[in-house]
Amino acid sequence: MLCWVAVALLLGGQASSADPQTVAGVWKQIDPDTGKVGALVTFTETGGVFKGAFSKLYLDPGDDPNPLCRKCPGSQRGKPLLGLVFIDEMRRSGLKYDGGTILDPETGTSYSANMKLSPDGNTLTVHGYVGIPLFGQSQTWKRAQ
Repeated sequence: MLCWVAVALLLGGQASSADPQTVAGVWKQIDPDTGKVGALVTFTETGGVFKGAFSKLYLDPGDDPNPLCRKCPGSQRGKPLLGLVFIDEMRRSGLKYDGGTILDPETGTSYSANMKLSPDGNTLTVHGYVGIPLFGQSQTWKRAQ
């Protein structure tokens, strides 16, 4: 009897760890210098690939109410920031996401990117870098409720 209980607990533990939450949903992009929410980012998944787009912008007084991505490359140049996909090609491996890119709309520069989701699914660390991940910057975002 004790053996069956151990097997049931083991299999139950494996089932719950096999399906961690994903980044799909809405996140608060938090400025690491000010602590202010700058935008809401909505992540979607298609065919195992995750992408993030600006779904709400928190603008300062006097800012353009409909900002455009004036320095973005290619077909994104001149597009509204609202709805702009700026994180793309992220592929999930458990709580980690790799192989993607992140676009800085202020400079038009794209960086390699990875992300890590907290075990509770409520905190996301987004890391953009050049070359190797050691050379980069991270932001910690919170899931919007």
